[in-house]
Amino acid sequence: MKVRKNLFACLLLMGLTALAVPLARSQSAPDLIVYNGKIVTVSDKGFSTNVGTIAQAMSVREGKVVAVGANAQIRAQAGPNTRQVDLKGRTVLPGLVVVHDHPFDWARGNPHTMKKILTDDILVSRYVEGTPQEQAAAFPGILREALSKSKPGQFIHIVFSMGDKYQYMRGSEFGDVLDGKMITKESLNETAPNNPVVLENPFVGIMVNDLALAEAKKVFPWVTDNVSMRWMFHDVMMRNHYPQLREIHRQELSWWTGYGVTTFGSGIYAPSNIKLYHDMSTAGDMPMRSMWVWYYRENVLFSDDYVRNASNFMEGLGNDFFWYGGSRGAQSTGGGCSSLPVRPESGKTAPRCSYQPGSENYNMLYQHIKNGGRYAGVHTVGDGDIDFLLEIIEKASAEAGMSLDQIRAKRHTFDHLVMAPRPDQLPRIKKLGVIPGGAIWYYIEEAKERVDMYGEQAAQWMIPKKTLMDAEIPNAFEIDRPLATTSLTVFWTLARTMDRKRPQDGQAYAPNQQIDREQALKMATYWGAYYLKKDDKLGSLEPGKLADFIVLDRDYLTIPEADIENIHVLWTVVNGKTTHLVPSLAREQSAQPVGAQVELGGAAANW
Repeated sequence: MKVRKNLFACLLLMGLTALAVPLARSQSAPDLIVYNGKIVTVSDKGFSTNVGTIAQAMSVREGKVVAVGANAQIRAQAGPNTRQVDLKGRTVLPGLVVVHDHPFDWARGNPHTMKKILTDDILVSRYVEGTPQEQAAAFPGILREALSKSKPGQFIHIVFSMGDKYQYMRGSEFGDVLDGKMITKESLNETAPNNPVVLENPFVGIMVNDLALAEAKKVFPWVTDNVSMRWMFHDVMMRNHYPQLREIHRQELSWWTGYGVTTFGSGIYAPSNIKLYHDMSTAGDMPMRSMWVWYYRENVLFSDDYVRNASNFMEGLGNDFFWYGGSRGAQSTGGGCSSLPVRPESGKTAPRCSYQPGSENYNMLYQHIKNGGRYAGVHTVGDGDIDFLLEIIEKASAEAGMSLDQIRAKRHTFDHLVMAPRPDQLPRIKKLGVIPGGAIWYYIEEAKERVDMYGEQAAQWMIPKKTLMDAEIPNAFEIDRPLATTSLTVFWTLARTMDRKRPQDGQAYAPNQQIDREQALKMATYWGAYYLKKDDKLGSLEPGKLADFIVLDRDYLTIPEADIENIHVLWTVVNGKTTHLVPSLAREQSAQPVGAQVELGGAAANW
């Protein structure tokens, strides 16, 4: 009897073991496998044109990359529930990382999103197109129509286009519809005596009437006449409509994933935006990732050691979708002062410095760095202020007793590079481990003006990417412009970083600062992740990293460079989940198209 019992137990154990093997395989199998593709991993993080391993296939499980390799190797990992997608030779890149962009600003100017979510009983919002002169001429009729649909005391919100290719940007030859001359505040007060009126462009221009200013002061009593669009829409106009505001932001982030962007960083300007992004990130419905930096009333709040230390304590806190990355530490952004003399014939005066020794900004930033804070996400302009910034970092850190390794570990940053850094600043930048960004839009908009003002040397210092690459200094990619109201894309912007051609005249100022496509790719992926202090999880497609990737309609590495600006993003995956999928590829996958650009009638709806 005992022998029979032991035999039965052995057979039962063998049976359970046999069942457990396929069960274990099923549980450890990938959720997704993509194959027959060109998987560009960007596993080489150096400054050469080597982008690292290029594979045929990749497997993903629980939001992370499991493996990259040959088709047979990766497909052998599949279980019964693994979804397998044949890429049919298409190119896969890591998700793009932009380090100074603020979709929370761009959301209020995206007509696709606004028209979908807002009705006139919530906010009477209108969008005006045409040249600035055409918009100004149409405005009185649009305002009258908006007033006819509004209740007394209700906000009216009108957004003016800046052109399909951003040709009506600040300082353009066409003029600015919000310059205070085409439309005056007095006319707003007279035409709309019973309604607060807010006029904006999709970037940062704003004009309000007296009633709108009074409403702003109810929320922010410290406001003078300088109303900021960065909190006016979110915290004043939409303060009683949180669910709609949250959806506007979710859709805007989804819209950006349609360009291939999966992570961005920038300052948060409005108090409500911290709550919005935190709520989305913890609820699991935030379409892309964001590092945020403190960019709000530092002149009042950062004069207190308690706030400075709290800010420093928060660095890195959050989750993989929304985390805190630092502060500018003082109220001011970097000023425009330069070591180059202003040419008298330009008729311009020398710009100010923000961080002049002895100034309030210098002292506040010095204390922020001394307390252990990180300088991050800050708009900077001239090389003169970069001298002062580097001095502050060096001296304040030394006074705090920090070693060079500890200073470098902070990964201080400065953005835009409107006219900095100079070549002689590079050794100090590299020594301190500072990571520059670089927004090519400032070159596009200002190159001619800077050359007229300072001479040809100025062009060499405007977003000097080749200089930074040659010095082997990690540097990141910025856009810093809304794109939803244009036909432009992120790849169009990346292409301008490479060829430096200004669309206004086709001229490339300082063409020796052009960079290779491979270097541009590293700048927009791995080095961006390094800037955001997430390079251990993002920026390349390697086992163990988060599965953020994009599928393109053409091969980034082999097409003519002039065609890079025309690349379409067909599929965007964030954390292993689809956030953007165009109709043509959706049909191949027997799936539904996904994402704001598709669902709200953007260009991608036709791809």
